[in-house]
Amino acid sequence: MHNRGYICIILYLQEHFTAIPVKYRSLKPARAHTAILLFTRTSAEEACVKSFCRGLNKSKAIASALISRTKMLVEQTGLPLVIIGSDKQQGNTFGERLQDAITQVWKRGYDSVICLGNDTPGLTPATLRAAADALQQHSFVFGKATDGGVYLMGMHRHTLPQLNLKAISWNTSLVFEELQQQTLSASTTILAPVLADADNAEDILSLSADYALGPLVIWLRTLLCFTKAPFIPSVSFSPLAIPAATGLRGPPVS
Repeated sequence: MHNRGYICIILYLQEHFTAIPVKYRSLKPARAHTAILLFTRTSAEEACVKSFCRGLNKSKAIASALISRTKMLVEQTGLPLVIIGSDKQQGNTFGERLQDAITQVWKRGYDSVICLGNDTPGLTPATLRAAADALQQHSFVFGKATDGGVYLMGMHRHTLPQLNLKAISWNTSLVFEELQQQTLSASTTILAPVLADADNAEDILSLSADYALGPLVIWLRTLLCFTKAPFIPSVSFSPLAIPAATGLRGPPVS
């Protein structure tokens, strides 16, 4: 195995993604009180938990690339980003740690939060902005994942008590259904894009066959093939997906 490939992809992310012009539009007054929470493990921990490939170093590089991409697309929204890594998470279960992470966002003065994981390559700034806008009109906003979980969960400080995060069967196909049951009486928006997580090599290969993702397809394929020095084209997130939010009753991170 050569180190050149995964070093190259990290350098590419640092150089090219940060070089993409970030056109911050002025935030709507209500949006200014909304933060995006990236609830994540470290790349090393992700590499041990997820089956991206056999080589640990390569898996770590893939996880690092996915985390970096998530951070960079959030930056393009103009919304504040709060990162709560595993070293700052408190609790014995996923639900307890997520609850604590959201509490940490409240302590920073925000009134609304949009929770994300690090493993949804199809996510775009447009989807995040649509979630922030929908959150101004509804108590909750969710993005459904193809595996029955959710890739995004938004709520307000005053609506969080309606959810019992400790009772959700996290990391199972029941997450979306259980969130729906808990929020039946609430005003909830479910975003139009149903997106897939990338938990293993098969997921990335499957996503790389979706040409609707545009240049991201080549980037995804490169993640699994960069033991040789990769060629990765310039990636722009803006044309990849245009979500349409629909107000529904019902329904963060599978």
